[in-house]
Amino acid sequence: MHVSLSEIDPKNRIYCNRSLNMRNIKAVGFDMDYTLALYKPEEFELLAYQETLKKLVNVGYPESILGWSFNTDHMIRGLAIDKHRGNIIKLDRHRFVKVAYHGFQELSREERRSLYDASLAQSYEEPDYALIDTLFTLADAYLFAQLIDLKEKQPEHIKKTPMEIYRDVRHAIDLCHRDGSIKLKVAQNPGKYIKRDPALADTLLRLRHSGRKVFAVTNSLWDYTHVVMNHIFGNDSRQLNFDWVQYFDIIVTGAAKPSFFMSPNPLYEVDPETGLLRNTDGILNSEAKIYQGGNFKQLHERLGVSSGPEILYVGDHIYGDILRSKKELGWRTMLVINELESELDALAKFKDEFKRYEELLQLKDDLDDELQKNQLELEQIQKSQPKTKSQKQSSVEQLQASIHSLLQKRDSTREALRRSMKKYHQNFHPTWGQLMKTGHQNSRFAAQVENYACLYTSQLTNLLNYSPNFSFRSARDFMPHDFVHD
Repeated sequence: MHVSLSEIDPKNRIYCNRSLNMRNIKAVGFDMDYTLALYKPEEFELLAYQETLKKLVNVGYPESILGWSFNTDHMIRGLAIDKHRGNIIKLDRHRFVKVAYHGFQELSREERRSLYDASLAQSYEEPDYALIDTLFTLADAYLFAQLIDLKEKQPEHIKKTPMEIYRDVRHAIDLCHRDGSIKLKVAQNPGKYIKRDPALADTLLRLRHSGRKVFAVTNSLWDYTHVVMNHIFGNDSRQLNFDWVQYFDIIVTGAAKPSFFMSPNPLYEVDPETGLLRNTDGILNSEAKIYQGGNFKQLHERLGVSSGPEILYVGDHIYGDILRSKKELGWRTMLVINELESELDALAKFKDEFKRYEELLQLKDDLDDELQKNQLELEQIQKSQPKTKSQKQSSVEQLQASIHSLLQKRDSTREALRRSMKKYHQNFHPTWGQLMKTGHQNSRFAAQVENYACLYTSQLTNLLNYSPNFSFRSARDFMPHDFVHD
């Protein structure tokens, strides 16, 4: 049955930045973490946080940090860590810093502008900045802010620079992932940390039945991938099985994305029973389904695709999944933004407040226009030669009074607009505001989504709401002069 877009709940829609006709797609691929497998932040990120604290104590941080708690809602994606200054910042699409915190202390507008002068053309990229561009990095940012806060309040406990603190946090978290501190606990009780989407199997089967190849490319190694996939596809027993493999034509583990999209890497077959690796000498075995490493060329060969645009890849990581696969290979891309559901809820709930904000913005613009008109007229009168001095003086005084009144109204409207904008943004997040906006500009994260994600949605199973041959169409692009004759 055909369902019109207006009948689909906005939270379950797929949004289109770049037109994409699914008839041209021969293979659809998926990342695993936060794409196929949806983690419970209140459990999984808390586990990562607690294990990281232990590692930090082992390298000299005070034992008192073991009593710290983690607010899983404090950070959002799209922020950046200033490793040198110890700040966490939010940028707009023009790379202006609109919100900045040092630890948990917000920087004033003057402090922010003095540190992040737009004329310096800062890149806000590695190695001086770390981007919080995946849900896995929210714990990093929160712990970094806590340590900076401790350093400011009790400097005797932490004598390291912000850069050294960041390196320690990042190293500790990486070590937690490598030594099994996190993954072993997840493997023991996957249901505690990972949610199930009952529509997942139907979504993948529908794609396969439509004639597409379906594949998974994950940076996780086989042992962890096997545990997670067993859980999300409904295996409740302690005994792992291989039923989930049927949903895929090929599975690539240990992919080392984004390197997978750019560099040649050794390719191994994975023995699913033992997890042992077999050297392939770069040659794909038509009978094998599960691999480790390799790169996109071998994947293209196995999938039978001749060019990147024949692949749609679905992932949650704007850099590791979306940006590189798009820029390097021309793959079509769909970004999963789990937070989109709560954003859409807030957009609907506070639409009247947004309307009030727009009315204030229009009033401010009207007052600015009227003020400029009066100022120009005053300038012209002052330069003119009137019939009498009294006439000129009278006109000047009237305009000066009008300008003074307009300035007062404009300034009070600006302050009301500032309060209205701040209140509106706090409806989305009390600290950082709306995910896709900073003020009335798109955020840097939104700009990346627009530039590199052909499609974006809250969860991959929203594909079920569309025909496998659906033609996604983007909205028309506009330039400011396009509205001249409206």
